[in-house]
Amino acid sequence: MKNIITTLVKVCVSGVIMYVLFRNLDLDALWETFASVNPLSVAFVAFVFLSVQAIASYRWSVILRKDVRVPYSRLLSIYFIGLFFNNFLPTMVGGDLIKGYYLYKHSRKGDVALASIFMDRYAGFTALMCITALALIPGYPLIAGTGLPGFFVLLIGGFVFMSMVIWIGPLHSWAMRILNKVHFYGINKKIDTFYKVLMSYKSHYGILYRIFACSVVIQGGVIIGYYVLGSGLGMEVPVGYYFLFIPLTTAISMLPISLSGLGIREGAFIFLFTMIGASKEQAIALSLLWFATGVFVSIIGGVEYVRMGGRKAVEEGMARK
Repeated sequence: MKNIITTLVKVCVSGVIMYVLFRNLDLDALWETFASVNPLSVAFVAFVFLSVQAIASYRWSVILRKDVRVPYSRLLSIYFIGLFFNNFLPTMVGGDLIKGYYLYKHSRKGDVALASIFMDRYAGFTALMCITALALIPGYPLIAGTGLPGFFVLLIGGFVFMSMVIWIGPLHSWAMRILNKVHFYGINKKIDTFYKVLMSYKSHYGILYRIFACSVVIQGGVIIGYYVLGSGLGMEVPVGYYFLFIPLTTAISMLPISLSGLGIREGAFIFLFTMIGASKEQAIALSLLWFATGVFVSIIGGVEYVRMGGRKAVEEGMARK
């Protein structure tokens, strides 16, 4: 019941935001923008999505290799299933939960599954923050006086602080002492078990370097994909802006207050890209076309989900856990 209510609230939030955004758009101009898109740019975005899943699956295999061996083809299948759930059932189950289930089903190591999924997400976000920080060096004059530098400082600074709490022993111990006062459903013991597995990666520099390199390629490819799609929509925006704006919109869309970031992401695109000459219609078309292409590609995950037993297999597996 709680999941249903949460989903309905997020649908309402996305619906209200999208209504407000569309009310202030020239719908004829928006349709013309969609109709004018270069089909090759959309095909390139689809290729980017497929490539990202392939590279991310390899990254996950590198993370797991220390503790468990899983065939790459299996991880690729699981990754697509996770993408499918993120797009079609983002609050009912969630891609990470379903990925964790399938990995646990294969390895019977819950702590390893959880730590590997965290490392996979963390590596991706680390690369995103590094790209943003580097892009800020030449890009600061472009956003000076807009209030965005302060937001970037908070975003990157918050990530650095959380990373220090995770990886630096004394800071982690301090955080755990605070958490120990909570005693919430035994979460402290679960965190401690997870943390021990996570810390085992600290001495495996080869793994850390390789997953970071994969993450840089993934994030860089996504940004270039947005640039190609924007160019296909007729947006004359230098690529440097994409390296600033895409990480920011990605972080904003992760806020768990809307359905798959829908509405929040589009509002951010309009706010950012209209500052540097794009029209509202181009900005929202860029966001929606990217999202729609991702949803289309993720249907592969739906096919894999059915092939691997579908809902019945997951529910039976969860019951055995």
